[in-house]
Amino acid sequence: MTQEDFLAFYPQFDNLFPPAVLADALARANARFSDFGADREQARRLFAAHQLTLYAFTAMPEGAEPSLLLLASAGRNQSSRPVASRKVGEVQITYASSDGLSSASTALADLTETGFGLQLLTLIRQHASPLYIP
Repeated sequence: MTQEDFLAFYPQFDNLFPPAVLADALARANARFSDFGADREQARRLFAAHQLTLYAFTAMPEGAEPSLLLLASAGRNQSSRPVASRKVGEVQITYASSDGLSSASTALADLTETGFGLQLLTLIRQHASPLYIP
């Protein structure tokens, strides 16, 4: 996938990031999903968009361009998660993982942080091979 291919699908990412950040996200995406058949390019685009959105969450400079602020807020997963536990004294709350992914136990856990990641999780689940144990 080239930068032009990616930006044709997601023009909102154009001119928002340093060239090295966009190039790195695309290179990492291109190194993955070779076994996704016809969905390979879609998975790569979603992965790159997810990574760039995470970058926008964490690299927001003071006085950032309004379009970068909009991208970061629009890409964030806004779904509510059920509360798994709460504590009143010293106020503590723990949210349940709505999709069964534990952030401590899987490399896929950050995919739940963006809308692009959630779409990619759907593709990953569609291409997951069931484990056969004779």
